[in-house]
Amino acid sequence: MYCSQTYAMGNIALFFCLYSRHWTGHTQCNSSHSRLLGFFTTLPSIWRALQCIRRYVDTKNVFPHLLNFGKYMFGVLYYATLSMYRINKVTRFQAPFITFALLNAVYTSVWDLAMDWSLGNIYAKHILLRETLAFRRAWVYYVAMVIDVIVRFNWIFYAIFAHDMQHSAVLSFVVAFSEICRRGIWTIFRVENEHCTNVLLFRASRDVPLPYAVPSADGQVEVQPPEPTQAPHEAQPSLAVSPGGDLEQATPSTPRASLRPRALSRVGTMVASAHAQDFQRKRRPEEMAGATVAHGSPETPEDSSDEDDSGDTRPYRDEDAIEEEAPSDDPK
Repeated sequence: MYCSQTYAMGNIALFFCLYSRHWTGHTQCNSSHSRLLGFFTTLPSIWRALQCIRRYVDTKNVFPHLLNFGKYMFGVLYYATLSMYRINKVTRFQAPFITFALLNAVYTSVWDLAMDWSLGNIYAKHILLRETLAFRRAWVYYVAMVIDVIVRFNWIFYAIFAHDMQHSAVLSFVVAFSEICRRGIWTIFRVENEHCTNVLLFRASRDVPLPYAVPSADGQVEVQPPEPTQAPHEAQPSLAVSPGGDLEQATPSTPRASLRPRALSRVGTMVASAHAQDFQRKRRPEEMAGATVAHGSPETPEDSSDEDDSGDTRPYRDEDAIEEEAPSDDPK
């Protein structure tokens, strides 16, 4: 959500520039003259890049944190070259702007679809989607994918209408408004993807039936049908937990995964589960190894971590209390 404040950060520089000039000299404060405005637009991407470095230091996971860091660095280069191109509309600034804008658009589009939304599975029931979907209409996902990619390439208008100064304000408004709509769509499907992951890891339920009848708008009573019994081949997907692994880090395995090549299945599993690390507790690899779930133990990883934090892992023995309360045999 930091990157959603890009245009707001640019308005901060615009406000103080107009205030210092007593609300006159508007042409000296716009994006075609203000270098400070270009610097402020890069700050959200810089903050997110620093967060990715911190996550890498905490977890030591190159994927996805360092790759996410590279994505935000391309965002910094995109806004920096866009500012230089707006101020000096010459060819030597146009070429770097188009280059970094194209790389940033491709990088972020792939990241949105494959990482944040976990889409692009060619082996899924609906091609290029995923096995578990929260929305019942598959076309909703396809429309969102197309909109996200198209809006990611809205920088093309800056290159086309670069010398048309009388439309610069309208162009900036249209681009900013389309970006706001895209981020709203991204948020909906990002949360939907996280919920589906929690369902597969048995942290949440997809549909919870109500224990009572719900009256409809026309006065009829709608009774929810009972949950259909699943056939043996349609059983819930199991969790793939490696020996000595952590249940919180487990990835759901689907029946269709056996149809894929082994290398492709492993890469797809890593990509599909990487998004969940943004919301997981910060734990180093040695801490994750100590938070394993023993076979037959009802404890959860959270319970085991609480015991580790307490610093006392000795089992409780009733013999200690018995020895303290037992009377002494010494006649003294």
